[in-house]
Amino acid sequence: MPSTRKKKEEPVDVDGTIDDGDKETKKQPFVVKDPTQWLFIAKDEVIKLDPNTNPESIVCGLKHPRTGQRCLFLFSNEDKDIYEIVQFKEEFRSWFIGETVQHDGSLYITTPVDPVFLILPYLIQAAKSEKFMTLDQIVIDEDFPECRRLQSSCQSDHLENVSDVKGDDDFKAYRYNKDKALSWLKLKTENVCKVLEKKNVCVSGAKTSELVQSKATEEEYMRYAFGVVSDYLPTELTNLLREHLGIPVVAEKRPSDAKNPPSKRAKLEDITPNEDYSQNVKHEDKSKKGKASTAQKKLEKVDKSGMKSMMSFFSPKTKS
Repeated sequence: MPSTRKKKEEPVDVDGTIDDGDKETKKQPFVVKDPTQWLFIAKDEVIKLDPNTNPESIVCGLKHPRTGQRCLFLFSNEDKDIYEIVQFKEEFRSWFIGETVQHDGSLYITTPVDPVFLILPYLIQAAKSEKFMTLDQIVIDEDFPECRRLQSSCQSDHLENVSDVKGDDDFKAYRYNKDKALSWLKLKTENVCKVLEKKNVCVSGAKTSELVQSKATEEEYMRYAFGVVSDYLPTELTNLLREHLGIPVVAEKRPSDAKNPPSKRAKLEDITPNEDYSQNVKHEDKSKKGKASTAQKKLEKVDKSGMKSMMSFFSPKTKS
């Protein structure tokens, strides 16, 4: 009669191997086929736990102020701090994490973002009604419902830099002001320009360390700072800021013909000479040929019919 005794459950080690007591087992690495982890670089305050507040950090998608496309942002400190998540990815890269191999070698970097940049598109859209509206009425997006978190990230005094305000501390309504916004963006651009100049950041675009780099001019720093700020602005507002700063539009340089010669495979029919070189060609005068020798004269008189040529002796024999 077969035994009905239940088989003793074998304990499983944390690395995925079976521990069967005294018997020695060879541990195998536990490999996750579909990894659910990513490598982040973030400051300590982003993940620092505060027992007095809600330590939970949320990653959600918001509309990018320039492209309007979905991008990832991280909210922490009860939505008071917001960080943009930027992905750095190369084609052939992976990570070794513990005893696991993660085939996705992407690197995610978190950078702080001023929430006013994310609210500006909503302010500009709401200004079409020419009415003062509260922040919860302005920041509404059915495609990006998590945008409501921006209400906690942006303080009221920050919005006063880009809009007109009505009401008191308990109840405030806002309306977008273009002149205020351009003045605020100009100040932002100048601050970025000062930081670039202080840290002596190369803005010329040279990538070779061996090149001798001269210090950039103030105009070059300002143009580069304008590019940094305009990455978070709608196209229309970017053009207005350019005019406000007096930065001229630089036409795209086309490569010169000297650096890009025409293709070597030119059609022969397209090449026509400009001069007639046949005029200088000296034709051979047959009358001035040398006289034939006596042996050559005798050979010319011999009847060569039926004689094989010299090359016939080296040709392969035909099979019978």
